[in-house]
Amino acid sequence: KNMKTLNPSNRFVPTIALLILLTASIMVFSQLYNTTMETGKSLPVWTIVLSILPFLLGFWLYLFSARQRTHIQSLQTQIESLKMQVENFMKSQKKETSQEIRKEVIDHKILLEKIIPSTPTDDLVSYGEHLLANIAKNVEIVQGLLYLKDIQTELFKFKAGYAFYSETTPPEYREGESLAGQVAKNKKLINIDSIPEGYITILSGLGKGTPKHLIIAPILSPDNKTIGIFELASFKPFTSDHEELFSQLGRKLGEVLNVNK
Repeated sequence: KNMKTLNPSNRFVPTIALLILLTASIMVFSQLYNTTMETGKSLPVWTIVLSILPFLLGFWLYLFSARQRTHIQSLQTQIESLKMQVENFMKSQKKETSQEIRKEVIDHKILLEKIIPSTPTDDLVSYGEHLLANIAKNVEIVQGLLYLKDIQTELFKFKAGYAFYSETTPPEYREGESLAGQVAKNKKLINIDSIPEGYITILSGLGKGTPKHLIIAPILSPDNKTIGIFELASFKPFTSDHEELFSQLGRKLGEVLNVNK
C-alpha cells in the first residue's frame, strides 16, 4: 500500500522543495549582502556558508530521493514480475491437478469396464467367478470371495471364489456378524493392513493363506441396501486409489445385480 502512494504527482515534491530552498538561500544571501553594503563591512565567510548550506543540503536530499525513487520503481517492477510468475505457476498447477483428477476418473471407468463381466447374471456362480478373475487380471490380488445376500433368510452366502481352496464352505453370516457382516451393516469398505496369521481364516473365510492385506467391500443396490460383499486379499498394500475403485465397483455391481435379479 505504501508503494502505491508513489504516484506521478508526488514526483514533483522534491523538485518544488529544492526550488523553495534555493529561493530561500538567495533571499538570505541577498539580505546579508544588502546589510553588508549599507554598513560598509565585508561579508563574513561563515554567513556565505550558512546562506547556501540549506540549498546544498536540499540538493543532496533531492539526489538521494531521486535515487530512492529509481530503486523503488525497480523493486516494484520486480515484484510485479514475481507476482505474474506466481500467478502463472498457480494456474499451471491448478490445470495439472484438474487433469490428474480427470485422468484418475477416466482410469477408474476403464478399469470398471474391464472388471465387470459382460456375461448374463442368470448363473451367479459363473458370473462371480468371472468377476473375481477379472479383478485379479487388473489388480494384484491373490485371493477373492464373493458373498450374496439371500432375500428369504437375510444371510450372506458364499457364491464364488478366486484361488480359494477349502474342504468346507465359508461360513454364512448376517449383517453385523463377523468383520464382513460389519461392512455389510455399515455399507462402507474397509482396508486392513498387516493381518496376523490366521486372522483371514477366522474372520473372512479366505483360508490359511499368507496375504497380509485385505479389502472387504459392500455391494450396494440403487436404494443403498447391501446385497452382497466381496473380499480381496493381496501381498501388497491397497492404496486409497484401490479403495475408490472398489467402492465404485460395489455400486456398479449393485446396479447390475439389482436390474438382473
